[in-house]
Amino acid sequence: MASTPKSKDKDAGARERLMAATAHIMREEGYAAATSRRVAARAGVRSALVYYYFPTMDDLFVAVLQAGSEASLTKIRQAITADEPLRALWSINTDPRWTSLYSEFVALANHRKVISAELKSYAERVRDIETAAATVALRGHGVDLSMFPPVAISMLVAQTARSLCNESAIGMTEGHAELRELVERLLARFSSTEQAQAT
Repeated sequence: MASTPKSKDKDAGARERLMAATAHIMREEGYAAATSRRVAARAGVRSALVYYYFPTMDDLFVAVLQAGSEASLTKIRQAITADEPLRALWSINTDPRWTSLYSEFVALANHRKVISAELKSYAERVRDIETAAATVALRGHGVDLSMFPPVAISMLVAQTARSLCNESAIGMTEGHAELRELVERLLARFSSTEQAQAT
């Protein structure tokens, strides 16, 4: 039976709403709560549409991960050309909106091989871009890259930021203020403003 114009209008944007609903549920309640029925209800569509657009829930999860990954990669690529690439990486990785969703995908990857493979591919792309951003920052300040490998510096910045977000998510904040202040002091050493004042 052909869809009527009315039903087509009603289902317009359903795929995007399903993806947004899935991301919202995962962030707020965890990946286990993102069932087809819950996702459909949150998106305001018929539950049959979940499997119309996504043959399996894994397909839906992968679509959400890929969409989020592309948005995140765009921001991370911009860090390379930022005035302060390391500070840009710090800012991106302390954003709890993406960090909380990423944590749910890490947990889900323990049970779903397709998610694990997708997450690994994304993580490798992120690592390459973050390393490039760190290389730009360190070279710009005449740092010896053999003593301070850009991949290690980018990992210190990104992993420290993500760890703070993960701990904050469970209510653990002891030492966070001190660590943030320490990171700010270290990032200031690679600040274009500080460099300009020194010359």
